[in-house]
Amino acid sequence: MKKPLLSLGLGLVSSFVTSTAFAVQSAPITENSKVKWSQVIEDPFDGAVVYDKHFANNFTFVSSWSKQGIRATYTQKKSILTGYRTAWVTQWVPEYNCKRKTERKKDDDCKHKQRLESYPTQEPVFQTFYTDHVPRTILFAIAGKIYTYESGSVAPELASALPAAPNENMRIRLEWQDGRTTDMEIGKGTVRAWRTIFSSQK
Repeated sequence: MKKPLLSLGLGLVSSFVTSTAFAVQSAPITENSKVKWSQVIEDPFDGAVVYDKHFANNFTFVSSWSKQGIRATYTQKKSILTGYRTAWVTQWVPEYNCKRKTERKKDDDCKHKQRLESYPTQEPVFQTFYTDHVPRTILFAIAGKIYTYESGSVAPELASALPAAPNENMRIRLEWQDGRTTDMEIGKGTVRAWRTIFSSQK
C-alpha cells in the first residue's frame, strides 16, 4: 500500500512500504485512523477488537487485538536534508522619536513607535520517508513465562495469559525477519481491554 505524497512545512514528504515476507499481518488501521483507541469495539470482521497506538518522533506503532488475530505495523520516519531555500521574514521593530528639551530628560520621555521590516533568511528543506514494517513474531512476558504469537487466531494458551497481564503499560518484543528485535510499549487501556476480549466466550 503506497501512501500519498504530502507537503509539510519545509520540505516534500514522500512514503513507501517495505516489501517483505512476514507472518504477522499488517494492522488494518493507521496512526490517523478515526477509531476509538484502547477501547473495545465490535468489528464486523474481527468481532470484539481493541486498537492501540504508540509513537515517538521517529516512529509510530499501531496494532489491533482480537481473538481472530493480532495485527501490527511499525512505521519508521526518516528525514534527509536536501538543501536550503530563501524565505522572507517580516517582524515589527521598535522606533524611537526623542525630543529632549533639557539634559535631564530620560529615555522614558521618548515616544515609542513600531515599523514593519522584512529580511531574507535561509530555511532547510527536508525530504521525509515513511516506511512500514511488519514483525515476524510478537513475544510476551507474562507471569514469568514467555509467549509467542506468529499468525492466525490467538492460541488458547496466549488467549488465557493476556487477560492476566498487570493493569499497566506493557512491554512486548517485536522480532523481525533478520532476527533483530525491538521492544515496544502497549498502553494500559489496551492491556485492560484484553480482559474483555480474550475472556469472552464469543
